[in-house]
Amino acid sequence: MIERIRVIGVGPGDPGQVTGDAVRALATVDVFLVPDPGDEPSDLAAARQAVCDALIPADRAYRVVEVRDPRGEPDAERDDPAYDRGIVDTYAHVIDGLAAGETTVGFLAWGDPAWDEATIRVVDALVERYAESGVALDHDVIAGISAPQLLAARHRIPLGRADVPLHITTGRRLGDEYDPSLGDVVVPFDGRLACTELAGAFPDLELYWGAYLGTPDELLVHGRLGDVIDEVGRVRAAARERHGWVTDCYLLRRPQGASPAPTPQAFPETGALTDGVLTLRPVTAGDWKVVRDEHNDEESLRWDFEGRRLTDDDARRQAARAALEWRRGRAARFVMVDVDSGEGAGVIGVLRMGPPGTGLVGYGVLPAFRGRGFTTRALRLVSSWAFEEAGLARLELGHKVGNVASGKAAARAGFRMEGQLSARLPNPDGTRSDEVYYSLVPGGPPG
Repeated sequence: MIERIRVIGVGPGDPGQVTGDAVRALATVDVFLVPDPGDEPSDLAAARQAVCDALIPADRAYRVVEVRDPRGEPDAERDDPAYDRGIVDTYAHVIDGLAAGETTVGFLAWGDPAWDEATIRVVDALVERYAESGVALDHDVIAGISAPQLLAARHRIPLGRADVPLHITTGRRLGDEYDPSLGDVVVPFDGRLACTELAGAFPDLELYWGAYLGTPDELLVHGRLGDVIDEVGRVRAAARERHGWVTDCYLLRRPQGASPAPTPQAFPETGALTDGVLTLRPVTAGDWKVVRDEHNDEESLRWDFEGRRLTDDDARRQAARAALEWRRGRAARFVMVDVDSGEGAGVIGVLRMGPPGTGLVGYGVLPAFRGRGFTTRALRLVSSWAFEEAGLARLELGHKVGNVASGKAAARAGFRMEGQLSARLPNPDGTRSDEVYYSLVPGGPPG
């Protein structure tokens, strides 16, 4: 009967690169469960078998069981709940059929298990499944040498560089999120060679690519992305045809001597802003209840895009994220504080959006503090700060047609109505509303 599950990192493929801890762990396993990626020819199982044969003592009895794994590509949709349920059921069926004395099951992870989300998740689900039936399983994870580490060694480069961020992502996300300000970008899983999509816009990036790292079939390509991407595609396709599978990894890096990538300009640090009646101060994690209550007020939800209430956890995340948004220069969010009572009265924020020097203002006041001019006061305070300290040249705000109170507060604060934009803002029911748009520039009309 099963007692223990071990997830063991076996490096990129060379038995000589398996850590001492992993070697010792291999010798404790009775049955290795190895995923079979499908019907196409594949020597993945043979490669794992070779690692075991090389490192497990000859007198240690063990066996390898191939388990049908619908996952396929290394970066396939491994977050699909149906995949999890199906593969967990399959593994559990095999485990339930273990022979007497086979108490330890092992999963072999290429490279380091830290990169193998699917295996870790499946093992966690197996542990939970058996716990529900009264069987408490011991389980652990043994680290290994990762493909990015070996990629850097093979190309004789450092993986991390002083003063340059290191961003790790997947092929599925690379095209959507790549920006030079991310710094060096490592892609350890990419079934579609997504960097091909970047070659047109960023041809000067240096590409360090490797496949079958640490094996006799190792392949390496390095060069300017625009120059070598076709070669990598051909080499990769030929390798897949030959082996039936390919596992590769690459690093994208701005060339030596390139001008620094633009970085977001943080909003300046500021203390409290006050007019004696109302005080504004930057939102902190402790302000989550004000964030929640302002958003969840029925009047606020009436004008919201989605009409969805914030949970306590949602509000905590939003409040905690405010400091990071401030440092990144994306948004400067303030909490309104009633000077007399010291209570939070609402929120107001400035988002950097659109052309440089432009800020988009959003705000909301809790019901108990409405009718006291707090929105207008907050707009005046934040506008002065935005122009005099944050260096913005124009502020904009808008509201749905019908939200008369918001428009009156903006006008009293000096914002000038510029027009009405047709069907610009979504409603919770799927329809769209016109937006009344306002602006304010330094030296604009007095409040």
